[in-house]
Amino acid sequence: MLQNIRAIAIDLDGTLLDTIPDLCGAVNLALADLNFPPLAIDLVKTFVGKGLGEHMRKSLRAAMGREANDAEKAHAMELYRAHYAAHIADYTTIYPGVVEGLDAFKARGLPLSVVTNKWTTNTETLLAHFKLSAYFDHIVCGDTLVSNKPDPGMMFYSAGRFAVHPREMLMLGDSGNDSRAAQAAGAPVVLMSYGYSEGENLVDLHANAIVSTFTAIPALLDR
Repeated sequence: MLQNIRAIAIDLDGTLLDTIPDLCGAVNLALADLNFPPLAIDLVKTFVGKGLGEHMRKSLRAAMGREANDAEKAHAMELYRAHYAAHIADYTTIYPGVVEGLDAFKARGLPLSVVTNKWTTNTETLLAHFKLSAYFDHIVCGDTLVSNKPDPGMMFYSAGRFAVHPREMLMLGDSGNDSRAAQAAGAPVVLMSYGYSEGENLVDLHANAIVSTFTAIPALLDR
């Protein structure tokens, strides 16, 4: 099913880590500063995936009942960044099976990258906090390139760093951003059933497989 895989690219939010409690917390702290009521975590969860700017834009629209103007968005982003930096790992957790899966990938000699729309500083902080940094050969983040997932540029960049063809690099993710970026690059993709799908049905995303834990993935590589 997944043959000739020579490297693996892995999303962060909703794939490696359950970050939504702290993402939502930072949103609501920023909204409180702006005198808006908090948003429900299940709603904010549907805003995660296309990067910080889109995440905050949708949150502001939900709180304000209209699209925020550029000045309002810039101010809210500044507040959000400060709150998230201060509370980035208060309630974030690592998903069960992730470490075991990463160990299994490394035991096979597969190089790994993180490919995420999250900013570099926040990505590095979380990987270090959860002692995951050493697993990854490089990271490609929302401020690395001019384009983010679902554009395939991040996939091409990571495959280039590994010196492999994109079809030889498996993408592990949880949403349409991951599946569309991988497919546009010609790469296979496996989606995690537990993540943040922005309200989309994973079955409709035409992934090579959908699994509930990282520990199910090595068996797919043997087929």
